[in-house]
Amino acid sequence: MVGVLVLTAAVWAALQPSVPYLGHDEAVYAAKARSWLTGAPSAQWGPHRAPGLPALGFVALAVHESVASVRVVGLLLALLAFALFCWAATGLLGPARGIVAALLVLSGPGFLRRIPEFLTDIGTAGLLAGAAYCLLRAQEGGAVPARRAGPHRAGGRDRWVPAAAGFALGAFYLRYGALAGILALALAAVVAWGPRAWLARWRGLLGAAALLAVGLAPHLVAAERVTGSRVGMVRASVGAGHPEGLGGLLTYVRMFPVKLAGPWGGVVMAAGLVAGMLAAWRLARRRPRPEDTRTVFVVLAAVALVVSLGLAAHGEPRFVFLSVFLLTLAGVAVLAEWAGARARLLLGALAAGAVATMPVTGLLVARGLHDVTSQRKSLVAAAAELAVQSGGVVGHSTGFAVPTRRCVVVTGYQPEVGWYSGCATASLEQVRSGELPPNAPVSYLVFARGRDQLPPARVRRLAADRSVRVVELPAVGSLGAGRLLTVGGTPSRTPARG
Repeated sequence: MVGVLVLTAAVWAALQPSVPYLGHDEAVYAAKARSWLTGAPSAQWGPHRAPGLPALGFVALAVHESVASVRVVGLLLALLAFALFCWAATGLLGPARGIVAALLVLSGPGFLRRIPEFLTDIGTAGLLAGAAYCLLRAQEGGAVPARRAGPHRAGGRDRWVPAAAGFALGAFYLRYGALAGILALALAAVVAWGPRAWLARWRGLLGAAALLAVGLAPHLVAAERVTGSRVGMVRASVGAGHPEGLGGLLTYVRMFPVKLAGPWGGVVMAAGLVAGMLAAWRLARRRPRPEDTRTVFVVLAAVALVVSLGLAAHGEPRFVFLSVFLLTLAGVAVLAEWAGARARLLLGALAAGAVATMPVTGLLVARGLHDVTSQRKSLVAAAAELAVQSGGVVGHSTGFAVPTRRCVVVTGYQPEVGWYSGCATASLEQVRSGELPPNAPVSYLVFARGRDQLPPARVRRLAADRSVRVVELPAVGSLGAGRLLTVGGTPSRTPARG
């Protein structure tokens, strides 16, 4: 496990120069954390976002106010996730196979792309993997493969059900979208073992229910207060996924398996999917092997998560990291079984392949981030000018500004510009509906190749008889040359014309 964690930290450090600036979602969470800490404006924070990550960011910024601080939180979440991956995989498959499974997951392009960032996806997947392991232990008892386990005593298994609930609760507060993974695991557990097997764990179920009732109480109170409904935040999370009908599911089909897990991990995931179908076939014919129930649980949970998210949200690899881990787990187990006496040789080849391809995949990921970083350079340069206009200075050690005067900027890149400038941000919709702060200077950020922005001529028309200060921005990054058009005091609640 230590080696996997060291590799995870090395990957995080190696990829940091490729993503030196916070992206959209990162900036949303970081700005919210800073808002809690200092009262500075946040940007695009909504009830669909869980409070766990900004709470961790709050602690990090309290120690040191910098981009590096929140990125370290991302590293700690990645280390937690891979520690849980190793714990679950070695507990179910044994040390050698478990470490191979964790290495294959780490080497995938989806994970490498997100490891350096301040996001919830990897940490959530790790917590849900812990929940999946606890559910398996609740039914199987021992921490070794089923065919080598022998008979188990029923005593002691019940405690694993509340443990699974605890992991699920942590994942939920980190990301409301984790509910899809929780439901997928619950469905797969009921299908694989049957309701009677779980009713036999009634003490554990009562403990889990009590833990969930206590743990979810703050969320239910907050949801009622903010949205008027106890399920309002969850509903908002579902709506924020930008569902595309079958489009999201088709996206995952096109990604599977190489774009999700790389060439080695892709082969293993495909083998895991085949293993799940064979196990289900044997169970249906009532000729099961000892490990078939486990395999059906793991594979069904992975597939159910992909299908549910594919129908409820647009497809992104980071949404289905749990499925990548579960299918890899099943794939390593079945490939080792098929290899028979050559299992050690196969496992060694898989581990060596995963480690050997990691630098190449990392380079490809870093190259793919070039355009993203170039765009963010434009935003950071514009934010620096905004900070100067507002009496602040962007420090190299902190990566963001603290303006001395109130400032509002209208931009299509609200979280990033808000984080790096320290200004409040607004969208075009707020301009059109007249929701800008009254009697405050408002800056309109316009790029040569920007999005969701007003042309300078329309800004001047909106200004009417008010003064407009124009600052030309150099062509830094892929958005090209920019302009800051700062208009004097904005009338309250006056809808924009034109």
